[in-house]
Amino acid sequence: MPSLAGIFLTHLHADHIVDYYSFPLLAAGASGAQGFRSPVEVHGPGSAGISSTVTGAPGPVPGTVEMTKLAGQAYAASPTFFMTEHVGIDPATLLNVHDVLPPSAAGASATHTAPAMAPFTVMENSDVKVTAVLVPHGAVFPAYAYRFDTDHGSVVFSGDTAPTPNVITLARNADVLVHEALYPGGLAGLGLPQSLIDHILSTHTDVAELGRIAAESGVGTLVATHLSPGQRSVVSDSTWRKLLRDSARTADFGGRMLLGTDLMHVPVRTGRR
Repeated sequence: MPSLAGIFLTHLHADHIVDYYSFPLLAAGASGAQGFRSPVEVHGPGSAGISSTVTGAPGPVPGTVEMTKLAGQAYAASPTFFMTEHVGIDPATLLNVHDVLPPSAAGASATHTAPAMAPFTVMENSDVKVTAVLVPHGAVFPAYAYRFDTDHGSVVFSGDTAPTPNVITLARNADVLVHEALYPGGLAGLGLPQSLIDHILSTHTDVAELGRIAAESGVGTLVATHLSPGQRSVVSDSTWRKLLRDSARTADFGGRMLLGTDLMHVPVRTGRR
């Protein structure tokens, strides 16, 4: 935890946020060398501006700021017990949370989630400039792809997205593009209801498209991540790598295509300049 400087949430689906509040909650009981050295900056989607359909949660669905506040209230017992024994602090003091909303000029809304747009600045300091674009991911709004530009190179994360020119615009000439990947042929044996399969197919990016996206973006390396399906027993790593090679060959992409794995280190600018 001491090495963590920032958290960027692409969208508020459960599989992207379920562990988010664990960081401040656990760090609040691990101060000093094992906790956060200073408050962590958090950037994530603002409210979609639509009404919640969850029982007991009237009003608009919360954005990142309100979600964090509500999580702090829901998990108040643990830090209260620790602070009573003088061995912990309030998790809320460990985060600086910011809602990211698209520029009004983009004309985006919950019914027009990802119009074509230029990247906009989310934050900038002496180490990094972070820009973003909206991406289409079903009913989710806002959903973002992020670009991180530093003196050491540039890295883009697609987030969860169907194919969109916005990612290509954001990733133009980046060193590394980390992009989600779907293999439709792997879904059939999972026993999923057809409605869920239809959702997955319409809101994610076929691995066969990744070579084209990488080539049109002009990136040096593409890393496939958020694999669907993610079970190795259904789609092996060797199959994923073959699919990536085939995609690159079809699009005449001459850069690297890597299969993402947990805790992988990927150098930037290798062979680029």
